[in-house]
Amino acid sequence: KAARSKGNKEVATLKAEIKSVIADVRAGDLDRNDAAVMIQGYRALKDFISLERQVRVDDELATEIEELKREYGVA
Repeated sequence: KAARSKGNKEVATLKAEIKSVIADVRAGDLDRNDAAVMIQGYRALKDFISLERQVRVDDELATEIEELKREYGVA
């Protein structure tokens, strides 16, 4: 559960930062090209968050499978 909470916090943080970039572009405080590069960086971070989540899920499933194998005496 704690890992999910961390991931959700990261997603919420990215969302807030992206909204801030959009607001800065609209206000004329940030160049559109700079914003585009920043958004690309946010996309990369999003992809890594997704990868981390998938690895964590895979690890949890592998652990559960091993526990079930031991419980039922399956080799």
